[in-house]
Amino acid sequence: MMPSYLRATALEYRYRYLVHGLVYTLGLAAPWHSPIWGCLQNGSTWFLASNSSAKPSYQNFAVDWNLILIGILIFAVAGAALRVWGAAYLGANTVHRGAMEGDRMIATGPYRYTRNPLYLGTLLNTVAVCMLMRPEAAVLTFILILIIQFRLIAREEPYLLDSLGGAYHSYLQEVPRLLPSIRPHGPGNYIRPNWKQGLVSEIYVIGCAVSFAAFGWSTGFAWETTILHVLSGIIVALGLSVVSRAFTRPRT
Repeated sequence: MMPSYLRATALEYRYRYLVHGLVYTLGLAAPWHSPIWGCLQNGSTWFLASNSSAKPSYQNFAVDWNLILIGILIFAVAGAALRVWGAAYLGANTVHRGAMEGDRMIATGPYRYTRNPLYLGTLLNTVAVCMLMRPEAAVLTFILILIIQFRLIAREEPYLLDSLGGAYHSYLQEVPRLLPSIRPHGPGNYIRPNWKQGLVSEIYVIGCAVSFAAFGWSTGFAWETTILHVLSGIIVALGLSVVSRAFTRPRT
């Protein structure tokens, strides 16, 4: 069990998606640096890494850019897949609701490898998004998002332990908190995944992966517009995600 001082407040938990959005916006804008939104003007970690690798001739800039993109896609796709897999068992209502729910225990699917596949998926997705930011902003953003995940976990664990009792206590002892184990733990409990719910609830992270895959490739020119197009795709995905919540109708 994590220390009580790490627990997120009820307000933090209720508005956790808004908190995440504010952190990402801060990282992308990097207001401490001039110009603000410098990531759009050759200041992104993605560009700087490609630029450094391509020196001094820059003949292989596009190759280096696209190789880095492949790494970004691995994180983006893995994060989206993990969140969809986990959300398919929880359901969109549980994923999006502003209060905790402890009327059932899920110990199947990804929950046999890690107790928090959704939060792990968020961290993987964050690595990809951070490549659009300035280097110092990327590091700050990842650290803040990591802290947020642990604060949310610290709030959920005692609640679930009180609600589910001994069964959850055994689950705590067997399954890792965040980093997944290589083999599944426990016999699992049979719950049919609802893949439609999983996909609908995770439109944002799916959209992130699609945006990188669709707009991220470079032929060596106009990489500034490439960053802008990827970021625009992510913003559209965020908008679609917000709209989709009107149809999932999470309880509060």
